[in-house]
Amino acid sequence: MVVKKATPSPGEFFTVKSCFNCASAVQDPLQVKTVLEAVFKEHDFSRRLAARLNGAEPLHHQMFHLAVAGCPNSCSQPQIKDFGLQGQVVPEVAGACLFCGRCTDACPDGAITLAEDGPVIAREQCLNCGQCIRVCPNGTLVAGRKGFRVLVGGKLGRHPRLARVLLPLAGEGEVARVLGNCLELFLERGRPGERFGTLLDRVGMETLLQ
Repeated sequence: MVVKKATPSPGEFFTVKSCFNCASAVQDPLQVKTVLEAVFKEHDFSRRLAARLNGAEPLHHQMFHLAVAGCPNSCSQPQIKDFGLQGQVVPEVAGACLFCGRCTDACPDGAITLAEDGPVIAREQCLNCGQCIRVCPNGTLVAGRKGFRVLVGGKLGRHPRLARVLLPLAGEGEVARVLGNCLELFLERGRPGERFGTLLDRVGMETLLQ
C-alpha cells in the first residue's frame, strides 16, 4: 500500500490525499480522487476562496482538506480531514456454505459467526472491508452494494477531533453532490479562520444533505 502525499497544486487551495496500489482496496481511490477534483473546479473553489481572503495566500488551516481511502483501514487518514471517504463493499450471503471457517478467521472485527445455515454477519460490527469475500472458496459470501462511507469535519491542531459519519454508504454521484454542498457551505457561511468541523457544529450536518 502506498499513500499519495497531499500537496496543493499551484493556485489551488485544497488538498486530496489518497492511497493506491493496495491489495486491501475495495474501491479505486484514484478514480474517485479525479471526481473530487472536478467538483472543486465546477464550484470555482480556489478563485472564490482567494477572493474571500482578499487575495492573500491561504494558510494550511484555511484550505479545504480531503482524503480518500480504498478500504476501512484508512491509511490516508480520512478521519482527520474536512471531507473523507472510506471504500466499502457490503458482504452478502448468497449460497451454500462449506463451513470451512475461513471467513470467521479472516474477519478482523469478529463480525461473522457460523450458524447451522452458514455465516451470519453482525452488521453493527462489520466495517465492509471485503476480507471475508476474498477468502470464501465457495462463493457463499459475495459483494453486495459498493461505495464510500462519507466522513466530515475532522481536524488536528489545537483542538483535534475525528470526522463524523455523514453517509454510511454512497456512490460516486452522491459523493460529488455532497462535496459540492460542503464547498458551498464553507465558502458562503464559513467565518474567517473557521475550520469546517466548527462550521458544522454551528449550522448542523443536516444542512449538507438538503
